[in-house]
Amino acid sequence: MAWAEASGKINAAAQFAARLDGRQVSGELYEQFRASPEFGRSLTERVDPFHDSESCGDLTLIDAGGEATVFFDPAAQRVIKLFAPPNEGGFGWVLERGANGRWGIRGGSIPEALFRFAWFEACFVSGLELDTLGSEADFLTLSQPFFVGRRPCEDELEEWMRLNGWEPWSPPTDQATVAEHTWRRGDYIATDVLPRNAIITEADDHLRAIDFIVAQLPT
Repeated sequence: MAWAEASGKINAAAQFAARLDGRQVSGELYEQFRASPEFGRSLTERVDPFHDSESCGDLTLIDAGGEATVFFDPAAQRVIKLFAPPNEGGFGWVLERGANGRWGIRGGSIPEALFRFAWFEACFVSGLELDTLGSEADFLTLSQPFFVGRRPCEDELEEWMRLNGWEPWSPPTDQATVAEHTWRRGDYIATDVLPRNAIITEADDHLRAIDFIVAQLPT
């Protein structure tokens, strides 16, 4: 937390709320509720601590999943990913080997998530950066370039992983994602390696990882 504070990256929830386009967020939450009341209620619960319907910021709500709520910054052409309980993924999914020797994914704490994202960026350079940490250790936001393109097919993604030195790896686990979509390169492990977590960019036709879960093997 000290280094984040020194770099001016500690914010209260109200400060993040002021960055949002409050009316757009309200409208998007309403549309999500109309499409799926259960998901809409869950998303509203997650966004509510950071939502002021009268705020006049630039960030617009564009997506959400079990891990992050995603906003778009049009001026910077970047996405801002908000991680805050009570989402399923805590402050970001982490991959770990349990005391029984079996690997699994669970929601991580802020320190655990920061390691995961740092390992991801070390292995798959995507431009991912720390945006803010909540002053009450209640949320984490990350910034990443906004890419326009298409999802790769499974064969394209597999070929790209192999070209970058990764090999399929199936550790002992009770989770299908870890069993079927995990790769290893040296001391690093990447899981959730699926087309939905990568993109082939329209600008240069390059494949980029954007959201794999990366861990480092314990020594």
